[in-house]
Amino acid sequence: MLHPTLKGARACLFDAGGTLVHPDWPRLAALAEEVAGRTFGAEEMRRAFGEMLKRVGTEAQKPGGPSANQRGRHWTFRGMYGGLGLDEAVCESLVSRIDAAHAERHIWCGLDPDAPRVVDGLKRAGLLVAVISNTEDGRLQDSLEAAGLAGLFGLLIDSQLVGCRKPDASIFRLALERLGVEAGEAAFVGDSYEGDALAARAVGMRAVLLDPLGLHPGSVCPRIRSLGELLGGANDSTAPA
Repeated sequence: MLHPTLKGARACLFDAGGTLVHPDWPRLAALAEEVAGRTFGAEEMRRAFGEMLKRVGTEAQKPGGPSANQRGRHWTFRGMYGGLGLDEAVCESLVSRIDAAHAERHIWCGLDPDAPRVVDGLKRAGLLVAVISNTEDGRLQDSLEAAGLAGLFGLLIDSQLVGCRKPDASIFRLALERLGVEAGEAAFVGDSYEGDALAARAVGMRAVLLDPLGLHPGSVCPRIRSLGELLGGANDSTAPA
């Protein structure tokens, strides 16, 4: 049974980073230990990352708030390490090391364990599946290949390659046009409340927020704790569709 938000839908689109694929936490932990002598666990980093994204999303909604383009390369990891108590100079050193590691193998290569089964289930149910991702270097395809998800999607929209990025409505409309579906016939699933859920909702799509840490209890969109809920039918009954 599909999630209620998908009832009657023709397509389901996904964010990539934080939704289908996750950071390579072991590599990021190893770098922190080498550069700063600090030991962080995956869950500790995951929570710091999620809290950082929530804070950044809130700031971006304020007049004059910085956009992702203004924050610099690997700004998400810089913010995560800062939230874990590392000072600015150490964070900058870590970003340089991440650059080198990322060049060898995409740093967003951690497969979400539910992703293959969920994507396959949606396709079996007759839905078109696609990805819309904001990237810094046009390497969405590399990320999906590193995670073993390459070839599962009928359409990939990489912000760096198409010249627009979430939360801009134009990137969602581009994907809908290429899929040949209306906004109300498509769901969008992502982990960013402002950049994914609210942005997709603003163009008329059915938005589902992936909120594994329960950081957004006030969400106006349905929330799920895992991608598997898209097939299991469970949803946050307190959040309106």
